[in-house]
Amino acid sequence: MTKRDSENYSVGYGKPPKERRFKPGQSGNPRGRPKKCLRLIDLVAHELKRKRPIVEDGQRLRIETDKVLVKRLIDLALKGNLRALNSVMTLIQQIREIESARIEADRDPTSIEEARAAFVRLRETTLADLTRAKGIDDSFP
Repeated sequence: MTKRDSENYSVGYGKPPKERRFKPGQSGNPRGRPKKCLRLIDLVAHELKRKRPIVEDGQRLRIETDKVLVKRLIDLALKGNLRALNSVMTLIQQIREIESARIEADRDPTSIEEARAAFVRLRETTLADLTRAKGIDDSFP
């Protein structure tokens, strides 16, 4: 009789006794990995991205929560709710300020003179910072 056919071979390294083996369909980690604890900002972001059913123009739609809130705020403002109107106007002003700042940051100098003047200003401030850092007086060329 070979070693494989003997009853003792079924138990060994990587082969537990039959009564201790996992049953078919049974997990080795029944509780699973514990869920991570989410921060408040993560919970809010998750809820804002969750889709919710609404009825618009007689059609049932599933839209993300943040879009639903914006729609309802604008609808209230259009119906004459002063608080909603004030909020919408504040949001519009903030969006315009952000957009104008973004456009200013992306804007390239339109002429060579503007680019040269910007370079000279940058060079002067850099030289002034260097002289202050080294303790050299303003007579540095």
